[in-house]
Order: sequence, then C-alpha cells, then structure tokens
Amino acid sequence: PCLSWKRIVGVFFLPFVLPAFAPRFKQEQSLTLGGAHPPQPRFNWSHLTPLELKNRSMGLGTASTGRGKPHFTLEGHKFLIFGGSIHYFRVPREYWRDRLLKLKACGFNTVTTYVPWNLHEPERGKFDFSGNLDLEAFVLMAAEIGLWVILRPGPYICSEMDLGGLPSWLLRDPRLLLRTTSKGFTEAVEKYFDHLIPRVIPLQYRQGGPVIAVQVENEYGSFNKDKTYMPYLHKALLRRGIVEFLLTSDGEKNVLSGYTKGVLAAINLQKVHKNTFSQLHKVQGASVNAGLLSDTSQAATSSSL
Repeated sequence: PCLSWKRIVGVFFLPFVLPAFAPRFKQEQSLTLGGAHPPQPRFNWSHLTPLELKNRSMGLGTASTGRGKPHFTLEGHKFLIFGGSIHYFRVPREYWRDRLLKLKACGFNTVTTYVPWNLHEPERGKFDFSGNLDLEAFVLMAAEIGLWVILRPGPYICSEMDLGGLPSWLLRDPRLLLRTTSKGFTEAVEKYFDHLIPRVIPLQYRQGGPVIAVQVENEYGSFNKDKTYMPYLHKALLRRGIVEFLLTSDGEKNVLSGYTKGVLAAINLQKVHKNTFSQLHKVQGASVNAGLLSDTSQAATSSSL
C-alpha cells in the first residue's frame, strides 16, 4: 500500500527524535542499577511453598514502603497471603487431600482452619486428636501439597457451632463466666492449651512447619465482657511457645473492642464500602505508634481473613 504523507514525514524525522529519548533511558537505567530503586527479588516469595523454603529465620511480618503501602513479609521479602478456609473437622479425612489440592489449584497459597475445643475435649479431661480430628496430620498434609497455614485455635471459634465451639460441659458450673478470666473458665482453657499447643509448636514456621500465623481468640469485640481476657490469652500462647505472627479478627465495627496490644488487628468482611477500614486504621496506627508491632516501622497492613 502507498505511504501517506504523514507516515513519510514521521519516518524522515525518526532518526532526529529517537536520540532525544536516549539520555532519559540511560538515566533511568543508571538509577535502577545504581541503587536508587531496590533490586528485584530473585524469587516470587508469594509462590514459595513450605517444602521449598529450607532456610528460615524471619517469619511472617509487616513492613512499609514509606509511601503508604504496607505489606506482609516473609524472610524480609514482600509476601502476599492468598488464603482460603478448610475446616478439617468438617471434611472426612479421606477427602482432605482432595480439598487441599483444589484450594491449591484455585491459586491460594494459604489455608486457614479453626480448632474446635468442643470436639477435641468432648468430656472434661478426655482429649481426642485422632482420626478426623488429627490436626497435625491435616497441617502436615497442607505443607506437603504446598500450602502455608494460619491456625485459629479459639478457645471460642464461632464457626456456626453450638456455643461457638466451647465444650458444653462448661455450663455445668453455674458460677463460670464464659470468655472471661473467671477462675473456672481459665482453668479449663489452661488444661486445653496444655494439650493443644504442644502439638502446634513443631508445626510452626521457625520449626520447619507451615504455620505462619496464629489467631488469638475470634471476634471478641462483639462480646467484650472482660478487658483482661484478650491479654490473658495472648500471654497464654506466648508462654507455651507460640513464636509466629499473632493476629485478632473482628467485624469492622467491633475491631476497637476486640484487638489487643502487640497483636495485629484484622477484620472479617462481608462487603466493602467507603468506610470499611476506618476503625481498623485507627487500631493499627495506634499499635505502631506504641511500638507494638516489632516487624514494622510504620503502618501495619490492612488485612482481612
């Protein structure tokens, strides 16, 4: 086809126009190579799996670019959590692998699960972590398939279960106040944690396992009967050897009542609107200003589970 006069003029002036862009290109290239921009990571850390990552020293944390873009990190590298829930106690053990493989095939890199106290201790002092309640086997299978794990051990897990997953035998004591630091309840929690947490310790990230985070209780902001309860649970987990990233989870309107110092606040979302994160930002900003998030220098990440 014949060239139009515009194309002819464009081709004629092309040698004169291109040199004008060359210095700018060289300048941007020199800035990148000279350290003005951080080098690109060798690996996509969000796609690493538990079995691939052998050298571990820095677990899940938070960081900020300094331009209002906080993010999660793993081993100091930017890490995106793509998480979905599978409750092992609701799925026949024979189908665990199938369900985890499907979660992985959907593009997720993390599985979250509750731990039901009422099923693991159906009678006071009688614990069951076998068969369909074998938490350790489920977590290790997730690691084998290539998924990280976020545990939500409760004691209260909600999860559309009677009494929110608390054992019904707690109600035999009329003086016991659920989800508080009353003596009867904390004694029961201590005994439960004495059986549960030792099973979780070797599954943690720093121990070579897939557990990168643990939730402290569940949506306590909607209950909020005892100001000392959440700090008590926080210390109970730390005292037993939980060293991985800790978080709380509440509805967007209850996060101010449910968070605890030293733990990342997160919210559960049903829909996103203009002020979805307004309360969350107040909590996370206050936490950072008080120096409660040791892995971040500025703002914590606005996250949801």
